[in-house]
Amino acid sequence: MSTSAHRFRGRDFAPTISQRLLLEKLDKGYAKLAKVDQRMLPLSHESVPEPTIYVDGKPASVLSIGSELKLGEDAQFEKFSAVRWMTEFVSGLYGPFRMNKLIIDEGGLKYLASDIRTILMKAGLAHPIAQLMAGAGLAVSKTVGDGAVYTVILSGKILERCQELMLKGVSVSTILDGLLEALNQTLQTVERLSIDVSSQREKMLMSVIETSILNRLPEHVRHKFASILHKVVEIVGIDELMSVDVDKVVDVKAVESGTLDESLVLDGVAVFKEMAHPDMPKKIKAARVAVLKDELRVHEKIGRQLNYSLELGDVGLKELLDNKNAYVSDLVKKIIDLNVDFVVIEKGANPMAIEQLAKAGIGAIYGLPHPEVELIARAVNALPTKVMLLEESDIGWAGIVEEVEFDGKKTILIHECKKPRSVSILLRGVTNLLQSDVERSLKHSLPIFSLVRECCKVVYGGGAFEIELSLRLKEYAESIPDKRQLVIKSVADAFEDVVSILSKNLGQDFVEVLSKLKSEHVSGKIDACVNYECGVASAKELGLYELSAVKQQAIKTAFELAYTILRIDGIITGRKLSESEYYYVKRIKGTSPEKLRELKKEYGLETLE
Repeated sequence: MSTSAHRFRGRDFAPTISQRLLLEKLDKGYAKLAKVDQRMLPLSHESVPEPTIYVDGKPASVLSIGSELKLGEDAQFEKFSAVRWMTEFVSGLYGPFRMNKLIIDEGGLKYLASDIRTILMKAGLAHPIAQLMAGAGLAVSKTVGDGAVYTVILSGKILERCQELMLKGVSVSTILDGLLEALNQTLQTVERLSIDVSSQREKMLMSVIETSILNRLPEHVRHKFASILHKVVEIVGIDELMSVDVDKVVDVKAVESGTLDESLVLDGVAVFKEMAHPDMPKKIKAARVAVLKDELRVHEKIGRQLNYSLELGDVGLKELLDNKNAYVSDLVKKIIDLNVDFVVIEKGANPMAIEQLAKAGIGAIYGLPHPEVELIARAVNALPTKVMLLEESDIGWAGIVEEVEFDGKKTILIHECKKPRSVSILLRGVTNLLQSDVERSLKHSLPIFSLVRECCKVVYGGGAFEIELSLRLKEYAESIPDKRQLVIKSVADAFEDVVSILSKNLGQDFVEVLSKLKSEHVSGKIDACVNYECGVASAKELGLYELSAVKQQAIKTAFELAYTILRIDGIITGRKLSESEYYYVKRIKGTSPEKLRELKKEYGLETLE
């Protein structure tokens, strides 16, 4: 579009404006804009967002016209309503009998989830308070592998109790001071209630891991996955699980066949690949495995750019290709000379090399993500290296390497390894929604192994910790001579509210259970907890323990979240862009010079500028 071919008219771009003088200014403005950057002109389905503080060209508002400002009681009501909704929304996810949420997103995709990380990320929460609470829960879950539901519920209950104090006339500043005092005392009490289990480390920590992971899974498969969990520890050892990032040790794969009860753990690794050539053996016993971290071909590229160019002189093209083929054959010969039975190639492979490997009876797969290559290397105890540097000491071993098929999907199983340092959990099932939920729950909870490495302290589970903490906070509050005493007691009540939610989810009468629990704890039984069979039982006898580090992180985050939300005294909702304005803004951002530079850098095209 050229400026000479088109007369820019303000009414074409801003039809809502009727003043002649303003339209003339717009005519000149768009004409100048077209000379500088044609990209800035709106397309037929777009419109330029108008300055929203003006009416007929004159400033008429401080906030954008169409914005909404809430202060005082209106802001407080909306804030606490969002908190209460969020608390109720996640309450069903707390405890061993957690419920599911069925989520249908804007694109029509369906998610059946009991895992809070999936729910919060897919639910499409719009209110900023709800997003704030969800973000806090997700941060705790990603940091320590657990505690997201606990964080959201505890912060919500603290805020509800603080709202009651505000309605009674206690000032926000007093409540904030009281929260800081309550947090300090709570963390000290957590330390006193923590139990050092370093002397009986493996037994106690397995109990903690089972409590943290199995509670995330559907009840009817917990027994099965408890045995799988024990099998994982038996194969690789608790020390190996806690010595490195658990993602490098445990891999979770889902296959659509069978039932969840048929899920199993491999003493090796599963890869969703098939043999690179039809003539390669489908099953290899006592396989010597080589893991190559480069490619089995002549190196042609570095990143996305050509590394070299060719100028042909006296040497003919046929001779050049023959030399290239000879080089590839030398690479294959090196592998054959080392009596390798199966080759794992991280990057690409020359078709001729694959054919030569097949003729030699050697299996191969190629084009794998780096983390998967590392998992295979750890399973077979091989050292990933380049093919030219491959030596006898780099070769790993697997009892069986075989190609199998699950519901039409070919998979390579590398198993029966000697002392594998990584394993694969194969999740089976025909209900994709349920299977995906179990897969996500397992993957999201695995970081708990890494946390166990750093923390050997636990607290009693099943609500025992919260009740004892509540009683001690109330006892401490009596020593505070000012209104902060009320805040500390309210925080103590919030911890009791958490136990009430747990007892409700277990199908118990929460009033009766709380009364019994308090009585037991006052009499010195600090391990008295909620039980779904008899109401109240001993957490010690049931083996219910939770990591102290998870509790501390969740409590800190919940208090910080409550403190932050209490300091909000106004809510401003800006004007939402119309559809045509949204498309314009999106296109301008997507085609900006900064975005183009970013894309060129990503695709390695900076040298083309």
